[in-house]
Amino acid sequence: MRGWRDIEPSKVHRLFYPQVPVVVTVEFGGQIGGMPAIWCTPLSFDPPLIGVAVAPDHQTFKMLMGVRAFGINWLEYGYVKELAQLGETSAKGLTNKLTSVGLKTFKGKKTMQPLIEQASANLECRLNQNYRVGTHELVVGEVLSASARSSFDKYWDFTRYNPILYAGTTENKRKAWIFLSTRGKKTKIPYAHVD
Repeated sequence: MRGWRDIEPSKVHRLFYPQVPVVVTVEFGGQIGGMPAIWCTPLSFDPPLIGVAVAPDHQTFKMLMGVRAFGINWLEYGYVKELAQLGETSAKGLTNKLTSVGLKTFKGKKTMQPLIEQASANLECRLNQNYRVGTHELVVGEVLSASARSSFDKYWDFTRYNPILYAGTTENKRKAWIFLSTRGKKTKIPYAHVD
């Protein structure tokens, strides 16, 4: 068809961008971990289930499987650098990966899992099930508790809430995260390492 072009199958996920990333948080064995996750979605009304795709080689995923509970947190655009740094920092050898990038935590009331103080919203989830789906593990969590700041009342008020929008990465020799805001800002943050 005229005006259409083929998309490489390995890049089809980019048709879904921009996405609002979440931060998966977990505490296991005296260690607090966390990682950005781009692919997160509601799965069921009753029981309330969410799904998040996580690469199984991450330390945060291994911790989550150990404790079988986790938090989901949404950050505003003002925390874009912390989000990128969180994605570039390994939990291995750290007591608290979240504080190492400047984020504060508190324990959730239902799961006792860490949640991010600066978050605009968070969920406490109990692991319901997980499935291997290609390169990722689909972690299904049952939502036990949810809370949000006043910029959410049945729906987000985007005049007050300015979420981080993940738009992908650059493909050149020096990779970088690309983030957008609902206010028209664009930020590129170079990867800490070159793949």
